[in-house]
Amino acid sequence: MTIDRQGIFLTGVTGTLGQEMLRSLLERGAGGPVYVLARSSRKLSAEARVHKLLENSAVSLQTRSRLKILSGDVTLPNFGLGPEDLDLLGRDVQRFFHIAALTSLNGSKEDCERINLGGTRHALDLAQFLAAKGRLERFFYFSTAYAAGSRQKYHSREDELPAQPVFANFYESSKYQAETLVRAALAEGLKGMIFRPSIVVGHSQTGAVSQFNVIYPFMRLFAHGMLRILPTRLENSFNIVPIDYVVEAALRISEHDEFLGRAFHLVTPEPPMIGMLIEQKLEDYPDLAEVEVVDPATFSRESLAPEQQFIYDMLSPYLGYLNDELTFDTSNTQTALQKVGLSFPKTGKPFLRTLLRYAVDQGYLVTKV
Repeated sequence: MTIDRQGIFLTGVTGTLGQEMLRSLLERGAGGPVYVLARSSRKLSAEARVHKLLENSAVSLQTRSRLKILSGDVTLPNFGLGPEDLDLLGRDVQRFFHIAALTSLNGSKEDCERINLGGTRHALDLAQFLAAKGRLERFFYFSTAYAAGSRQKYHSREDELPAQPVFANFYESSKYQAETLVRAALAEGLKGMIFRPSIVVGHSQTGAVSQFNVIYPFMRLFAHGMLRILPTRLENSFNIVPIDYVVEAALRISEHDEFLGRAFHLVTPEPPMIGMLIEQKLEDYPDLAEVEVVDPATFSRESLAPEQQFIYDMLSPYLGYLNDELTFDTSNTQTALQKVGLSFPKTGKPFLRTLLRYAVDQGYLVTKV
């Protein structure tokens, strides 16, 4: 039985990764129902929000008939769903993908724990309920490669978390705590897998991404000259992965029961270096503001002008990813990719060019007129 013929439940569809996952699931053709959880906004209902996300996709109206939209909130027990919706999930859903998360690197402790930790706790409770009372067979959790904590020199193993992590922000700490809960549930018998992507960016071929978030705001501040000094080293790397790779790898790996109970680092083994990004900017977009790279060991925040210090403080949650010494074990992922016919993504200068071109073409990174 393949994933396309099974009922699926998906959270986080209004986020970048969840939106791409939903499109991919629907574009795979006829299959079982796809239930998605979404919150209503001030202007749009949950149903209207989800359909708006699909306006420019290749998903046909016939295929969209598989889509069942539930109004709820991951921060509430049972996601705030009533008995009727829970009955529907129990009747139809066999696979549960929990993607919903607050991915802002400068998110508050309260918000990160409420959404990332609390939301995962409620997802696990619901999964246990659906496994006992319904047809749920598999639970898939999307963590982050940085759950190990990026403020340390550490080789992160796929099937464990460090006993003494050092976190750069509340996003990392909340995902560490959430993954700890998932690992405990898997050890107690819940059947599932953990996917740990690194920094998710645009499509591998087009650079397209639905939302410019996570690392993109950092790129924008430097590209527009709001902060011209970058405390890092040209040889330092930053681990980015194209969104289509993350989605396709997760979906294919999730179909194989031999990988149950394992975690997978959806990262690139050969991440691009800071020097590559700066070279690419100079070659293709010389009109973007210049960036001066300074040694982080000798850099002093106090050397900046007051307004630059304010911007630097805004960037501090991002800068750790340019200077971290966190590396990733990919043993499980390499075995799984070989099994499903995929390979690790290439993220060198050609890919950086693709990302920059899309951001400029969309007006997110603006060159001088």
